[in-house]
Amino acid sequence: MSQSVIDRLEGKVVLVTGGTRGLGAAIAEVFATQGATVVLGDLRPADDGTAASSHMFLELDVTDESSIRAAVDAVVSRLGRLDVVVANAGVVPPWSATAEIDLAEWDRVMAINARGVLATIKHTTEELAKTRGSVVVMGSINSAVAHPRQLIYTASKHAVLGILRAAALDLGAKKVRVNGVAPGPIATDALLGRIRERAKAGPSETEAMSVLESQTALGRLATADEVAKTVAFLASDAASGITGQLLRVDAGLA
Repeated sequence: MSQSVIDRLEGKVVLVTGGTRGLGAAIAEVFATQGATVVLGDLRPADDGTAASSHMFLELDVTDESSIRAAVDAVVSRLGRLDVVVANAGVVPPWSATAEIDLAEWDRVMAINARGVLATIKHTTEELAKTRGSVVVMGSINSAVAHPRQLIYTASKHAVLGILRAAALDLGAKKVRVNGVAPGPIATDALLGRIRERAKAGPSETEAMSVLESQTALGRLATADEVAKTVAFLASDAASGITGQLLRVDAGLA
């Protein structure tokens, strides 16, 4: 990423929900490398304690509006401003056939993946308006397409796309931009864990990864670092003319 983009993130205060693990941790590191002050909002610190020691950590539950408000108040009280919010917190439920869906699981996933994104935007808008800031939400390729046995996750990520598009229209008058990224399969611990679990009853882990990689134009999976750098671009002033957009980062997934 060019120095000009790095300069445009210098001194920014960034709140990353779900920031202590997986993509959230990768996003936090990219912002920090580019000169931003990063605040991790999550249910608990990273298991190894590294994220909590290198970034400001705040306990934050996106299903609880009072928790979000408290986190925003703490950021502004300690750091004086809020420039960027990355609404990254989310869950991936077990795959299930439509006729076998547990509606309690539907409620749980929608509360985090959809309602949590909306609540995060709702309770950060006032501070972002003061800095003409930016929101980047975590979508998915499932925001635009569907896959068998993934109804709950697909519905939640379709909702995220609707939220970001409508919020971008509403918040444009406040000079707050709202965009999102839509990762394809990323070789995170979560994905590898699901592949290993399925390998017990089907293709080996190596074979399953090869199939995924063969479905992309680049012949490989996109990386967490590539997703994180795309988030940083959308949050930066280099993307000042972009709002209401969902940018796929999927290595050209067919």
